[in-house]
Amino acid sequence: MAEISWVIWTSRLSPFGLKVILLCRHAGLSYKVLPGAGNFIEDWRYHLRRARLVAGKLPLTAPKMEPEDEYPLVPFLFGPQGENLYDSTAIAVWLDQKLPAGQRVIPDDPAAAFVVRLIDDYLDEFGLYMVHHNRWKLSAADNTAGKLVAHEYRSIYGPLEFITAKVFSKRQTRRMPYLFSVAPDSLPGFPPTHDLLESCWFRLIDILETLLTERPFVLGERFTLADAAIYGQLAMNLEIDPTAEAMLKARGPKLHAWLWRLHRGDVSASQPGADLQINAALKPLLAEICRIHVPLMQQNLAAYEDWRAKGQTRFNEAAFDRREALYDGELDGQPFRHVAKSFQAKVWRQSVAAWNALASDELQALLPPGHGIDVERHGHMQAGG
Repeated sequence: MAEISWVIWTSRLSPFGLKVILLCRHAGLSYKVLPGAGNFIEDWRYHLRRARLVAGKLPLTAPKMEPEDEYPLVPFLFGPQGENLYDSTAIAVWLDQKLPAGQRVIPDDPAAAFVVRLIDDYLDEFGLYMVHHNRWKLSAADNTAGKLVAHEYRSIYGPLEFITAKVFSKRQTRRMPYLFSVAPDSLPGFPPTHDLLESCWFRLIDILETLLTERPFVLGERFTLADAAIYGQLAMNLEIDPTAEAMLKARGPKLHAWLWRLHRGDVSASQPGADLQINAALKPLLAEICRIHVPLMQQNLAAYEDWRAKGQTRFNEAAFDRREALYDGELDGQPFRHVAKSFQAKVWRQSVAAWNALASDELQALLPPGHGIDVERHGHMQAGG
């Protein structure tokens, strides 16, 4: 068997996996995507490597595991010298340290770096909710996600692809409320969120359609982590979710073409060393982030801290399945009920600390009044039943 330089363990269904693939391509790594492109031996070799890493039997290269972290199913990046990495943003940071200054996806300029990381966090957290909703609600009748994941993981889960596809699709549909997609009257005490998610998605498409008409990348002439994050989430619906993709293309044809260019791995338009444009063109995107992402992160952190003070130790999906650590909040004037998430709490603390360490009148002028990025808590969240 030919030696593989790097392995990205992921699925075509994962927006975070798509993000890592694009980042590795930008970094010039020689890689293989498993298990989708692997044979039986390769698939099991790296399946077991992942299992040993999660079990603590292999050293983790990055990021450092903290109490608020947990391993995902995907993606992981495995290197030829025993490198073991997980988390798409942490992988970006690790790869970035090995790139020339003009090619780095996280800029050296503190203000530009903050904008890039804020956009990345918004797409990773709330963007995931929108595109997952697109797949299992908007494209519920025509998505091919179950068939695809069953085929990708056929070496691991056996040859019964039809059964695997059905099980996966039912699991993901069942998980929709955990990923913020709540249908009317589907869960007692949980306000519906479908209209909220779809209005946010359409608004983001409109913003990016305008922005990418003016420049090849979000911050100008140079590819950054912000582009990788947007690509990872929005490209999740390409090919696999026909209805959602058709809606995106109709509303944002330039954005759709941009996503497909990156989907083919083409980052050739990026100009190494080009100045990054932190200017008024970013105001609509930053305003949308402050409208949706900032209050969600504030409310989640407040709920997380309140539940921890009450002795709650279980959060995230494990808590949601037991209807624990719930809180009631509001986004864009619409109520919601959700579960407190430990990783979101960690992300928001980091964002606030980065903002408070930053002195940038230029960036301040691009944000809406009362943006709230400088505060961790937003009042007192009411614990849900």
